Amino acid sequence: MTKEVLDSLLSNLQEFFKDDYSGHDFNHTMRVYKLANNIAIQEHANLEIVSLAALLHDVDDVKLTQSINYQNARLLMNRYGIDKATQEEVIAIIQDVSFKGNQSKSPSTLEGKIVQDADRLDAIGAIGIARAFTFGGNHSRPLYNDEKPERNMDEASYRQHQSSTINHFYEKLLLLKDMMNTECARVLADQRHQFMVNYLEEFFDEIEGKK
Repeated sequence: MTKEVLDSLLSNLQEFFKDDYSGHDFNHTMRVYKLANNIAIQEHANLEIVSLAALLHDVDDVKLTQSINYQNARLLMNRYGIDKATQEEVIAIIQDVSFKGNQSKSPSTLEGKIVQDADRLDAIGAIGIARAFTFGGNHSRPLYNDEKPERNMDEASYRQHQSSTINHFYEKLLLLKDMMNTECARVLADQRHQFMVNYLEEFFDEIEGKK
């Protein structure tokens, strides 16, 4: 991908995500892109595939759009003359990247594993905490309640389930550390996971009036 193509694609993506306030905005895409590229270099993966999949991984997300058959990603790749074989490899990665409850799976290619790791890393740690509360507020979710967190949901249940933002940590975010594919991501995930654990301990201490 030439610099001209990259710059043009980034401009299109910035416009595409300009009205998103759910935590799946252009900045999220750029963080995933940078993380994925850093991991790809260390893992000796195909940088073009990783870059394209990272940049396009949310343009057809069911939480954001009603597109069919990844039409947004296909349209953008066609616009920049990406060959069909590369397009299908990128689409296959995008299909597997997202968290689907207990039906989540690891992509079959190294490039897919890397993009999935980068996307999941951006869901945990300090950024992950900020995104969780941004998403919760954007979707009218309560901060916390006494509801028991549900784990091991299938994809349909996970997509339909509406709980508090704090419960979301237990239903998804705290599970991601053990779902990383690459050694590079596992090291980063350990640090980010512990930050969330410490945050939740502080959160509940303050809720209970201990601090």
